[in-house]
Amino acid sequence: MIKRIVLFNLLLVFLGNWCFAQEKAIIEDFKPSTLNQPGSDYPQVNSQGYARFKVFAPKADSVKVSLGLGGRGGTKLSKSTDGFWLGTTE
Repeated sequence: MIKRIVLFNLLLVFLGNWCFAQEKAIIEDFKPSTLNQPGSDYPQVNSQGYARFKVFAPKADSVKVSLGLGGRGGTKLSKSTDGFWLGTTE
């Protein structure tokens, strides 16, 4: 009986972790932030609170955006062929 209870509890723990591990899809309703410089399209925010950045740095080896969210390490941006770096926060 105790073995069944332990197995049931382990099953609940693993199922709970699995359910919380599901990531929501990012809704593509990004709009320029109201705090942007006049005429600037980036950063953009969506209805879920994600932020999208676009930075021009053609000679950079890597670009990372940090929002000060407690040590998550920032969001690495991906380089495009035109020298812009793009990325969306998680």
